[in-house]
Amino acid sequence: MKIKNIVASGIAAFMLLGSTAVFGATSSTSISYYDTGRDGATVSMSGSVKMSGYNSSSSHNSLWVELYRRSAGFDDRVTGSELKISQSTSWTVNVSSDLYYLHLDPDGPLYDGCIGNGSAVN
Repeated sequence: MKIKNIVASGIAAFMLLGSTAVFGATSSTSISYYDTGRDGATVSMSGSVKMSGYNSSSSHNSLWVELYRRSAGFDDRVTGSELKISQSTSWTVNVSSDLYYLHLDPDGPLYDGCIGNGSAVN
């Protein structure tokens, strides 16, 4: 039984790593009602990046879906879109080769009140 679990884990890891190599990098995350912001994984991206996001009808605030470039100092905002309640969006942006991450941010300083998700797919 233990060997089956090890083999299954190995196959799952191979599929995950293999799909990343074939399909490119993805930074994605979701946000819950009391979160004041959420970041996806920092990944290497270059060229065309498809951005998408969704703000639930259960939200009580607008949600910003943003792409940031990792920097030695403050990170640089590359692009972003404000989503009203019950709104979704998608767009494409071109980036130079560097490290990037998706950031979800309820509108306002340290505000919450959003349920949603987003992704940046290279």
